[in-house]
Amino acid sequence: MKISKFLFVIPLITLIIILQTSLHNRYLMASDIRDGETVFRNVCAGCHVKGGSVVLKGSKSLKLSDLEKRGIADVNSITIIANDGIGFMKGYKNKLRDGEDKVLAQWIIQNAEKGWK
Repeated sequence: MKISKFLFVIPLITLIIILQTSLHNRYLMASDIRDGETVFRNVCAGCHVKGGSVVLKGSKSLKLSDLEKRGIADVNSITIIANDGIGFMKGYKNKLRDGEDKVLAQWIIQNAEKGWK
């Protein structure tokens, strides 16, 4: 009798976990959007160390003066670049959740204005 209960409970628990996980992933809440700093650390910091600096030769910095020289010192331009890429940089629309591109762009502009301190 104990084995039959065990054989019933395990699949039931597994089904509940699968349903709960899939529903959570399917219906992301606004609070599930990562903040700009987290997105930057996870997606951008590999090449843009400490914000303005770059690791790869030929890469562009995110310093405000450099963004202004290239005419991309605004949220809309940074959002497009984050999604589609520019030059050697590939786009990251597959890694960004809905709305994170704009949150990231706003965070980059704010930090560029502060001099990446």
